[in-house]
Amino acid sequence: MNEWYFDRYGQAAFIVVDKERFVSRNGRNLGWIHMEKQIFSLTGQPLGWIDKGAVRDRAGGLIGFTRAASGTLSSIPGMSGEPGAPSIPGRPAKPGFAGSISDPGSNGWSSKSVRDFFGTDV
Repeated sequence: MNEWYFDRYGQAAFIVVDKERFVSRNGRNLGWIHMEKQIFSLTGQPLGWIDKGAVRDRAGGLIGFTRAASGTLSSIPGMSGEPGAPSIPGRPAKPGFAGSISDPGSNGWSSKSVRDFFGTDV
């Protein structure tokens, strides 16, 4: 079962598929999880970190969270209902990953939207 991640407005924004890639609510591939916690773009650029149900940018700003997220979270908005599962797109070719990312810690909400974070249309 894929768990929804909610954005700063409490809207279901994306899911993790097969514990390795992010898919938007509209069924678009967004990015990759590498080494269980590092987040990379579809082209292999480092974006952030995922841990305990929280997605953070490289500066530690919160991008999204699950209902079961734990640890230090910024103020959590009321959450929308979860939509039906999106159509899961085919798995794109996995790129080489440029560098590595360390845990940025927590730093409130990111100034980036989900779209800006992944650098692609959601």
